[in-house]
Amino acid sequence: MPFQMEDSTQQNITYFEDVTAIVRRHFNVVDSYIRSDGAMEYTVSMTEDAKERFLELWEVLKERNYVPFLKDGAEHFTLYVAPYSRRKKYSVKIALAMLVATVSTILIDGWLRNSSEVSQKIFPDWNPAFATVLYLIAFMGILGLHEIGHLVLSRKHRMSSTMPYFIPGIPGTGIPSFGAVIFATEPMANRDMQFDVGLSGPVFGFIAALVVGFFGVLTSVSFPLEEFNRIFGPGEAVFVDVPLIMNLMMSASGRFASSGETVVVFSPLAHAAWFGFLVTFLNTLPAWQLDGGHMARSVLSPRQQKIATILSALVMALFGFFLMALLVLFFSQSQMEVKPLDGVSPLSRSRKVVFVLMIVVLVLCAPISI
Repeated sequence: MPFQMEDSTQQNITYFEDVTAIVRRHFNVVDSYIRSDGAMEYTVSMTEDAKERFLELWEVLKERNYVPFLKDGAEHFTLYVAPYSRRKKYSVKIALAMLVATVSTILIDGWLRNSSEVSQKIFPDWNPAFATVLYLIAFMGILGLHEIGHLVLSRKHRMSSTMPYFIPGIPGTGIPSFGAVIFATEPMANRDMQFDVGLSGPVFGFIAALVVGFFGVLTSVSFPLEEFNRIFGPGEAVFVDVPLIMNLMMSASGRFASSGETVVVFSPLAHAAWFGFLVTFLNTLPAWQLDGGHMARSVLSPRQQKIATILSALVMALFGFFLMALLVLFFSQSQMEVKPLDGVSPLSRSRKVVFVLMIVVLVLCAPISI
């Protein structure tokens, strides 16, 4: 009786032969075999253009629902190829519900802020309804551009991701939204991609906050502290720490006293900018769950990344964000490290320079008084 091969075994061999043919078009294969877990392992020759070769291979294989992993070795690279199924798709219903809830919390917060007695005294020419709508546009503009930044860079690198889920905040607290999240639906190919996706959100959000902040500073007003207390009474205002960049913008405008005790009352636009800079500051810290963590993971070693995460939590606690600091420490211990598929190719030199520049942005957005 002739020997008959099992269908699944024959299928695995067919897949192996097809994938091997693709791998050979991009790398010089020294050895190859099918692992017991069903993944395919290849020993390939080292090459200086491994980053470009791997990216081309990644794009071809993901169209066939396979994902490659490249690891360094003593004499050769090791390439693994395994089947891959994408994560759950984006839920439009949930996203729309969260968007409506976020718009609602921002509108309520804006109305409470702009219709108050103090606000009416300070900004008598501002119609509360108009100011509230302007507040919403500024807030959503900053949050939206932050997320658009992630989407633009994801699409540029041909990496699939969900659309944003906006997170509503608590009206009346000055924090009517807790930002938004976007989920990658496939692993990041290399450190360059990991860095760019993390960088894009803070950069777009920072630029948006700068534009809003410019008009916010021009529409804000100031009073000597003694006069403010005489007109409005102590306890009528909530004092907040102002990001360094906003302090510099107010000083450069020449509209506010540079000495003595002065109260600057933020206009709706200025408050939205304040929130945008604060979000940029927190999100650029190199804690591994945050955008700054994506950038830091591309530059630092795993041990250095852990230290950076702990230091980030300490900085958050120092500036009064105790709950966020605790969450960062908790999730950094309970979740696995996310690595790019290409574990061989280093981050490009130009991106290392940009990383240093982002540290400058981080300092500018910190709530530091001058």
